Amino acid sequence: MKITQLSDTFLPASARAIRRVGAGRALRTAALPAAAHLVPSVLVLGQWWPEMAPPLRALPGGLCRWRGPSTGRPEVALTFDDGPDPSTTPRVLDLLDEHEMRATFFSSGERVDRFPDLVQEIARRGHEVGTHGYYHQRHLFRAAPQIVKDLEAAVAALERLRPSIRPRHFRPPYGQVSGGSIMAAHRSGLDMVLWSAWGREWADRSVDSVTERLLSHLGPGAIILLHDSDGSAPKGTADIAFEALKRILAELGERRMKSVRIADLVRN
Repeated sequence: MKITQLSDTFLPASARAIRRVGAGRALRTAALPAAAHLVPSVLVLGQWWPEMAPPLRALPGGLCRWRGPSTGRPEVALTFDDGPDPSTTPRVLDLLDEHEMRATFFSSGERVDRFPDLVQEIARRGHEVGTHGYYHQRHLFRAAPQIVKDLEAAVAALERLRPSIRPRHFRPPYGQVSGGSIMAAHRSGLDMVLWSAWGREWADRSVDSVTERLLSHLGPGAIILLHDSDGSAPKGTADIAFEALKRILAELGERRMKSVRIADLVRN
């Protein structure tokens, strides 16, 4: 018999009950911070697969957005993650110019510091620069203070270029939203944006199926996720995204729809 079991034998029933209650309370107390960190990500998973949950547009207070408001305007928001990348981002900019479309580039702070001129060019051409955090790391595996520090560094990287580029919108890496993500965005005054349509071009190497997946959700208010860099994805991801982008832009033209910046999509 273990010592703890032996000591319990000689405890009054009331004392043993108190011990059990105390252990349960300790477990619940320890679980609360973990739940606060993980539950937000569980709540947003359903928005990645619209058939799994009633589609939401946004949560109040800029906590999270998946779609633009229900205005009926023939507008979508093309968004690009993981750049900028001098080998792939310029051709995306040229193609958008060719179709007279605007987009939002969620740029990693580490790459902003490496390629500041390219970030400036994105803004000069009329696109919105959002932030994707400084390092492309999963928030579910990072403590809240680490996430706060990371996002502050990402915002500072853009502000160093010029104050007018200070981001308004934030997309966490991998779309993983934790309690720390929400805290960090609030402290930096940023609205969090995910997406309503994604091509999954990092996993699906078929341009046809990537395009079909995007077109199936290409309605007014859609926020479309693509990648303009292979920086955090398998080699060739940006090439597949670029080929799919050609078809998406052509389809938008056929439907007489426009791609606008997130800031313009959510305007009243």
